[in-house]
Amino acid sequence: MKYFIDHKIKRIHSQQFAGDSCGFVSTPIAYREFTNCPAYVKRLIEEENYSKCSNCVSAPTKLHKKSIS
Repeated sequence: MKYFIDHKIKRIHSQQFAGDSCGFVSTPIAYREFTNCPAYVKRLIEEENYSKCSNCVSAPTKLHKKSIS
């Protein structure tokens, strides 16, 4: 899984599900980072008070529900 990190608002997105509803559109490129390292993401959450994006976390569930309908 690849991650998109928004350092401006301290939020971690799933690169696969990140979109306009995540609220990073106004974040300058200098504050954006992409990584494949889960250990780095874990450290940001535990030590730097970053959070996972609720839109990205719920996106797989929303897609699954649509495919069932």
